[in-house]
Amino acid sequence: MKNMKITGIVAAIAIAVSVLFAQPSGAGTLTGEVSVTGGKDLKNLVVYLKPVDELAATVVKHQTVRQKGSKFNPKVSVIVAGGSATFVNDEERNIDHNVYSLSKTNKFDIGLASKGSKHNVIFPKSGIIKYYCSVHKNMDGIIVVVPSPYFAILDKPGPFKLENVPPGKWQLSAAISHRRYTAEPVTITVKDHPLSNIELKIGRKKHKR
Repeated sequence: MKNMKITGIVAAIAIAVSVLFAQPSGAGTLTGEVSVTGGKDLKNLVVYLKPVDELAATVVKHQTVRQKGSKFNPKVSVIVAGGSATFVNDEERNIDHNVYSLSKTNKFDIGLASKGSKHNVIFPKSGIIKYYCSVHKNMDGIIVVVPSPYFAILDKPGPFKLENVPPGKWQLSAAISHRRYTAEPVTITVKDHPLSNIELKIGRKKHKR
């Protein structure tokens, strides 16, 4: 299996996804559409499956985030919960970075990192983590932590496809960086045949009274 990288932000309908999984016995394929109400162009959209029963399996994944030219690469990453990211200072010059996050899901601060240094951070919980460099104010990145390795990356709301999903009961949802929008999860049962025309709706959060 190899790491997933988000390659675009609200630009095209196509899914930019690259996943290599061994084909599980009885694995299924899911296809569907993500729709949004509220008139907002959403960024960093990740459609994912969350296991509901014992048949649904998860694995740990790893991501490397490089710092070069005072930029994070990739700027947006996807990691399975329980996995980790290694922040590597790949600068050609002697430039220090201090990567940190104040996100409630996973706060961290690697401290001052010199050229050639590597720091590993574990992400145990699902959620969206925004991180920055305290030395360079223009540096920022996002890590989307999902509960399983079965996810698709969307440049914008539209078609999605999830392949080689093991049999069992799953909950389909989406990670959304915009705090005023949320997805309506859909519970599905995967068997050894394709599931199509699945609709995942995203809309504005309802205000509490």
